[in-house]
This record gives sequence, structure tokens and C-alpha cells, in this order.
Amino acid sequence: MLPPPRADDPVGHGYTAFQVVRLAVWAARECRWVDAMDPAHRAETAWEAITEHLQLAPDRPQETELIALGWKAMKAQHYQDLKARGLGGKDKTLLSRAFVRYWTSASAPAHSHEDHIVDRLALAQIWTALKPAHRQVLTALAEHEDRRRAERSLNMDPPAFTRALGRARRAFLALWHEGETPSQLWGYDRPGARHQNVMYLVRLRKRRALQRKAQAEVLSRRHLPPQDLEVNDAFDRSGRTRGQQ
Repeated sequence: MLPPPRADDPVGHGYTAFQVVRLAVWAARECRWVDAMDPAHRAETAWEAITEHLQLAPDRPQETELIALGWKAMKAQHYQDLKARGLGGKDKTLLSRAFVRYWTSASAPAHSHEDHIVDRLALAQIWTALKPAHRQVLTALAEHEDRRRAERSLNMDPPAFTRALGRARRAFLALWHEGETPSQLWGYDRPGARHQNVMYLVRLRKRRALQRKAQAEVLSRRHLPPQDLEVNDAFDRSGRTRGQQ
């Protein structure tokens, strides 16, 4: 991924150039959530972040801290690459509104506000047609932008809020499609921030490797050849010993 340095020069806090390259390559290889990035691009991004941190950090960082820093830099760079292609940042499946607005207008024969007007009118009509309970759930989620806070504002437990939110979304889609087959609910919600600690991921990988090894040992025992107990010479098919014949 990265060319080896010409000399093992010190970089900072006792880390050398070879060690920095090794950490950057390891971080790029183990970073599974930016598979769309080229491996070399990943390694270069991690290497730049690690090198800069070693130059500026007041204390010596641990290797796990440098790896996590490389992951964070790759993730940020990946989002920037997505935005450059018109994709909506963290949500890699949605085009950004500004990108769609610009290219829809630029590629049209004449600029028109029809789509914006139709969407706003449809939203207003659907909103008034929804049941108060559906509007209450959707409003709470829109205002708080977090499912846990929305649940607390409505005094609901998570299962009850999930069921109510699902019913409200299905009702909205049924009205939006006006008698046609509503689109399926796709994607998933993350109720809160999900933190991935580097040591947690390392321990998880080791635990899964041990589980796979244990499963392989069990399967190998199942397929062992049968042991020869050397009883065929003592008994014939009728179960009598040769001495009794």
C-alpha cells in the first residue's frame, strides 16, 4: 500500500518511519467501513494523520491511539469523497439536496419550481390527513432528532415508540403514494451515537478467531476415521466366535 521509507528516521515520541508506515498500513487494512476507498488512498490518509499527530502531540501516544486516529482520518476523508460525488455525507445512499437541485435545474430545458411546489402541497395535505397520534410521534422525532429523547418526551418505552413510529411511517407512505403500492421502509435507525473503541474491535476479532478455531476442531473430530477394534477376526457375522464353529 505504501512504499517503504528510505531510512528508518525518527518521527516523534520514539516512533520511527518504518513503525508509522506499519501502523498506517494496518489501520488501512483493518478499516472495513470505508471499503469504497482505494487501499493506497486509505493508507496515505492514515499515514498523514499519524505523522501529523506525532509531530504535535505533547505526550507519547499508544499504538492503539494512533490506529484509531488513522481510522478517524480515513472516515472523514471518505465522507469528503462522497460529498464531492454528490452523495449525502454519512448517508451514502442519499444524494445531497444541493447536488440534486443544481443538476436537476441545470439539465432541464427550462427552470421550473413545479417539483418544489408539488412536494410542499403534498406534505401539507398528508399532514392534515394523518391521525393525531401519528403526527405526535413524527413531530417528536423531528424536533428532538434522537429516538431516545423523543421516547422520553412522549413517556414511551422503546418497543412502544418503535411500533408507533412504524405505524406512522406506513400511514404517511400510503397517503404519499395515493393508492399505489407504498414503498417498503428501507434502512435502519441508530438510536444514539455508536462508539467503536479500537481495543474493543481488536478483542472482538480475537474472540471470533478463537470461535472459528474451536468450530474447526469440532468438525475435524466429527470426520475422524473409525477406529479398528480388531473384533472382526474373533466374531463372524452370526455373532459366534470362531472357536464355537
